[in-house]
Amino acid sequence: MSHHKLLHLKIEFLESSHCTMGARIWFYFIVSLAISASPKGVSARSPFSGKNETDLDSGKVIVKNYNTVNLYRGNEDETALGQMRKKIESLEGRLDALEKSACKFDFEDGIDGWEKTGTVFNNQPTYGDNPTARNKGQPANQQGDWWIGGAEDRPSKTEKPGKVQMDGPQGSLTSPSFNITGKDISFLIGGGCDIKLVRAELIIDHKAVKTSTGNCTETMTRKHWDVGAFIGQRARVKLVDRSSGDWGHINFDDLRGDISCGPN
Repeated sequence: MSHHKLLHLKIEFLESSHCTMGARIWFYFIVSLAISASPKGVSARSPFSGKNETDLDSGKVIVKNYNTVNLYRGNEDETALGQMRKKIESLEGRLDALEKSACKFDFEDGIDGWEKTGTVFNNQPTYGDNPTARNKGQPANQQGDWWIGGAEDRPSKTEKPGKVQMDGPQGSLTSPSFNITGKDISFLIGGGCDIKLVRAELIIDHKAVKTSTGNCTETMTRKHWDVGAFIGQRARVKLVDRSSGDWGHINFDDLRGDISCGPN
């Protein structure tokens, strides 16, 4: 692509919500390289006149907000490149901030920050596909190595595979709070299928606004909640086990979706 065509791309797109942070950073980087490699200035069309605002002799180009920037080599060229480098650094900082605020509810780092009641979740999370290790014939289908298995008893790699605590213990496990930023939240869920006794709840303002349960199998499947009505609100997910009977446990993993764990 020529420098002329490259700079005719609308840089406003880079500021839109439809462009990922990574894409913006790479685009600015490519533009910077193109400018630094160009022996002469370039031109751009004004969106208002439909004609060139400047030509190669003037060495100017219209960029964000249609400000005129001189792109000839020399001090003025270095100033323009410096401005673009600052823009890249700013975008990188924003990307870092977004990554730090991302939620991680896959239990690969344990359940620190989750609140427990009762005893059922005392030995969680569970390591590996424990149901398969005891020849249950129902693979856990967990994401990664660690997951919540209400009937399982393998809280470390060194524990014997296949151990269980059965369905006797009861209790709850509640996540740290997060912001709802979009329409979809999903998760893997399995175990019991009586929603009155074993379930996952979406809690907003101390009330359960969404619930799901398993399918009376150890194999977890992905389920979704439509949370479009709650965008902008703070929420938590609560796992509930109020049963000591058959299938009186819940399996859970990989909570994800349109959520952010940053501050309000």
